[in-house]
Amino acid sequence: MAPLVRAGGKGLRSHLIEVCSRFGRPRRDRLVALGAVVELLHVASLLHDDVIDRAATRRGDTAAHVVAGPEPAVVAGALCMARAAREAARLGSGISRAVAAVTAELAYGELLDVERSFDTHLPVDRYLDLVRRKTGELFRFCCVLGALEAGAEPAVLAALTEFGVELGTAFQIMDDCLDLQEDPGGKPTGTDHVLGLFGLPTLYAIQQNTPGLPELLLSPGFSRADLQEVRALVEAGGGFASAEALAREHFDRAVTSLGALASTGPGRELLRLQDVLWPN
Repeated sequence: MAPLVRAGGKGLRSHLIEVCSRFGRPRRDRLVALGAVVELLHVASLLHDDVIDRAATRRGDTAAHVVAGPEPAVVAGALCMARAAREAARLGSGISRAVAAVTAELAYGELLDVERSFDTHLPVDRYLDLVRRKTGELFRFCCVLGALEAGAEPAVLAALTEFGVELGTAFQIMDDCLDLQEDPGGKPTGTDHVLGLFGLPTLYAIQQNTPGLPELLLSPGFSRADLQEVRALVEAGGGFASAEALAREHFDRAVTSLGALASTGPGRELLRLQDVLWPN
């Protein structure tokens, strides 16, 4: 797991903690510890996701389960969760309870994701529910942690809570779009589709009765060799455009939730996170 940690990723979740803490006067040492907690949880989720998804690479390097086998990778993920829990306990019972709650929510979201495999009729509202649990809850958690450490007012805390959920939802939708792109930054294209985990662009294209798409996805011999055709069908069915439009809608909701906070220094920093979702 060391190369995965060294690669660092975007550091987006710990960044959320730091930015949201600027709405008050936090202790820097506690912010660093909280950042470590959420990054450990995130690394744990990546280790487990790659085992479930059978992904060959992560963050531009060979996935841990490929190097060491799935059993050590699963145990390494559990170790990350345990260390996150230990650090949370050191920070106080309130933090410890919050970490336990978000860990349970993440695991449940992952379970819902696995259970819906090969469901070509998954309603959008159910998709959004599992996205909220898988990704939105961790983003919300980070915003809340930063605000609580800052001693922010209840109104600020409420605004940042909604912001985190909506930002995480938009982030996951755009991440699903990457699964069918040519160069998704170190994650093999189409991994989710081969496992029957169809993202929002594909679900939208299926809803538009795109000819041949459901049959192709459910064919016994479906493999990554078919992904170029899937990509073309999803594009023709308007799947990418519809998914991106919904992602932008959720980001707009995130911005609206900030209200007057959007004009503050940390608020403007949060708005710049749209560059992470739409880098071009």
